Amino acid sequence: MKEFHSEAKEMDEPQVKIEVKREVRTYAEFWHTSTCLLEMTNEIKEGQYHLVMGSLVFTAFTLEAFLNHAGEKVFSCWKDLERLSPKEKLNVISEKIELKIDYGVRPWQLINELFQFRNDIAHGKNITLKLSDTKTLTNYRLDPNLQHYNAETRWEKYCTKENAERARSEVIEIVELIYNSAKISNEYPFQFGFEMKGSTLVL
Repeated sequence: MKEFHSEAKEMDEPQVKIEVKREVRTYAEFWHTSTCLLEMTNEIKEGQYHLVMGSLVFTAFTLEAFLNHAGEKVFSCWKDLERLSPKEKLNVISEKIELKIDYGVRPWQLINELFQFRNDIAHGKNITLKLSDTKTLTNYRLDPNLQHYNAETRWEKYCTKENAERARSEVIEIVELIYNSAKISNEYPFQFGFEMKGSTLVL
């Protein structure tokens, strides 16, 4: 009987309808993750390499997601172009907004470097590496870096804090150049999407 009365009382209570609407601006969310991971390297020394790797990956994700964001702003048919590679997306967007790109200079050189790194990570596979060097016996004995002779993949060599910081700086520059040339209004770079919440008493 107690259970019955408890359920009946709950059914008699007024109901509250909760509604949430949120625009997820994905590239801004990825950017925030990249920022957090890199900032953690200032506090955490052990495992720092892995934080740098994560920051670089999310910096690449940021730029890729931003190109989709910008593409939707300048092309009504962007869904037909979404399967292009990031570099191809940048090419069609830049032509549309009349932004000149030279992949031989900064910041545009980053495109090849960052997405090469991103692809190496995304399509990771086993590989056997070999390292060979020749030194005189004296230099061999005196070399303080002897223990640091490591055979590294291309993506492992790219995982440095300096590269992570430079990549973020140049992504900011690229995003701002596209924003200005595309004349995107009513928002600013790396702005999070809006969120609205409300509740209504249902009598």
